[in-house]
Amino acid sequence: MTNQPRPLRADAERNRQAIICAAGTVFAQEGTDVTLERIAEAAGVGVGTIYRRFATVDELVAVVLEEKMRRYADRSEEAAEQARTEPWEAFRDYVMFILEQQADDLAFSDLIVSPQGMSELFHEHNERAFQASVLLVERARDAGALRPGFHHSDLFLLTNANRGVLQGTQRVAPDGWRRFAEYVLDGFRHGGAGVSTPPSQRWTQSLAKSAAS
Repeated sequence: MTNQPRPLRADAERNRQAIICAAGTVFAQEGTDVTLERIAEAAGVGVGTIYRRFATVDELVAVVLEEKMRRYADRSEEAAEQARTEPWEAFRDYVMFILEQQADDLAFSDLIVSPQGMSELFHEHNERAFQASVLLVERARDAGALRPGFHHSDLFLLTNANRGVLQGTQRVAPDGWRRFAEYVLDGFRHGGAGVSTPPSQRWTQSLAKSAAS
């Protein structure tokens, strides 16, 4: 007979939900480089209560962000499908979606740039998003909506750059990322002189390996 985990007592479940809710707020505002003590303070519980449920910050991050990663993967697949009939609109709206998610949630911004150490389910969603975004770029480029030299890895250059924009401007210009996005999208669109420097092979291979791990 298989032993089933006991359901949490009502007060224990309330504490768990309070921890997850507080962690989501802290991660969104401060990123993932925080301590469990900081989460305990925000949740109004003792740090021992957190350690009984989550041994590390990474465990808590995985629980908090798994649902967000699922929505991210779903949105990526929707964009790839839209690109069949509206290639530029699909690509443009997808880029704006990603950058806005980064602006709204610094933990999400950290993890789409460097997703190591998360749960298996988290990585499944990340792999779905990766494969869908590859298809999106292929369809938009083949339709002539993007510069011929645009490479999928350029999306990761963009999210890395936007992360820096957010870190440097969020307090004084919280919507600065929008202006950055508009300039970049204008550069990505077909019709310019093109980029002569190809993407690094090590970079593209590293991205594919990271998404699959």
